[in-house]
Amino acid sequence: MISTPIKKYRCFLILVVTIFLLIPSVSDMSTDMRFMIEKRDMNTISSHTITRHQAILDYIQALYSQEGIFYGWLEDTPTDPRIGSYQSIYNVFDPYRILKQLGSTGVIDWSNCTEFLKGLVNVDSASSPYYHLVNRTQRSSPTTISCDVAIQLFPELGLDDWIHDDKIADYIASCQTSNGGFRLRSSNEDPASMISTWRALQALDTIGQLSVIDTTAALSFVLSCYHDDGGFSNVPDVESIPDIVPLGLFCLEHLGRSDLIRPQNTTNYLLQYFDDTGTTSGGTLVNTERFVWSLFTLGTLDQINVSQMLSWVISCQTTHNGAFLPVPDYDLESARLEWIRAAVHILYLCDRIDLLDEDITVIEYPEYQIPQWYIDYIDEHFGTTTNTGVGLLPFWPDIDIIAILITGAPYAGIILLVSLPGAYIVWSNRKKKLERRERRIRRKRMKAG
Repeated sequence: MISTPIKKYRCFLILVVTIFLLIPSVSDMSTDMRFMIEKRDMNTISSHTITRHQAILDYIQALYSQEGIFYGWLEDTPTDPRIGSYQSIYNVFDPYRILKQLGSTGVIDWSNCTEFLKGLVNVDSASSPYYHLVNRTQRSSPTTISCDVAIQLFPELGLDDWIHDDKIADYIASCQTSNGGFRLRSSNEDPASMISTWRALQALDTIGQLSVIDTTAALSFVLSCYHDDGGFSNVPDVESIPDIVPLGLFCLEHLGRSDLIRPQNTTNYLLQYFDDTGTTSGGTLVNTERFVWSLFTLGTLDQINVSQMLSWVISCQTTHNGAFLPVPDYDLESARLEWIRAAVHILYLCDRIDLLDEDITVIEYPEYQIPQWYIDYIDEHFGTTTNTGVGLLPFWPDIDIIAILITGAPYAGIILLVSLPGAYIVWSNRKKKLERRERRIRRKRMKAG
């Protein structure tokens, strides 16, 4: 007869042989499972059909950063004081305007953005001339533009108490020059421009503080930039520029002198830059936006083929990731949030946001990536890059844990199954030895008794 231990070892050997015969099929199952995961991952980045509207939302959400700003494009430079890279108030203002015109501000939690905006307000020193004014970035002084943007944006996000009308009005008044226009900052000697003048007048008009400036001089400046050809220039005594026209029109409106606008004269000036493709000759989405904005303000949009123009605007949206390009079929690397802003604004002015309800097939989901040039530059000059990983530990490796577990799990199971019989035999033998030892001890005690 075969003894019990030999039987156990024999069963153990049979079990081991059986298990190893099953290894190929288990390995194949592991490979299949890994393929399923890879296929799942591929599906998350493969083409998908969504509305044009949703594609814009996906792109904007991809640009959002937890620091409370939105990047300008998918490879924008991250915030890094070492290279003087700071985000501006526009990194919140532009995406907010887009989402508001789309009726989709609810897709973003704006709490981090409000904290970022609070950080732009000068509150550290009451003796500072900029106290309670809003900086353009965290490392730059206030401007007429940053003050105007703050007046438009802060109340939208519940930051009314962070706007100090009197401080802003006094600062903007200090930016008015001798020719009646406004410069960007009060601390420099740059000439006045139509861009800064529009921002200054819009801000003061919004808070009801136009009385703090010389409005007669301001009107004189604006009219000096309004030329006989119907166009406006950015500064006096230079040629008209189509992109400045809406700003000139707005200035006259803020000053209460819309009666000085020559609608048909200005419309004729603009139409010479409009071509048969439905856009401004050789222009981008931003140029077209300024053109449409002007005609909308003049009330002469009916003098162009609006449908053709809107078709051109829509064709600027790429099906690669849903972003907008400056012109149709341009280089994908030129995609910017600025083009989305211009496109959405045009559709909003024309009351055709509904055109974004059309379904399109987008090739991949947009995803922000730190640009390689930045990584190389920081590595070369500072030896470390900004830590963008999110994990349990800062040194946690970037590995595919799920794939490793699934690939290794069958082998781990085999090892466990193989080891169990041996472990059982060792435990069984040890138990019997202990029982024999206990019997010997009892016998000795009985003899001694």
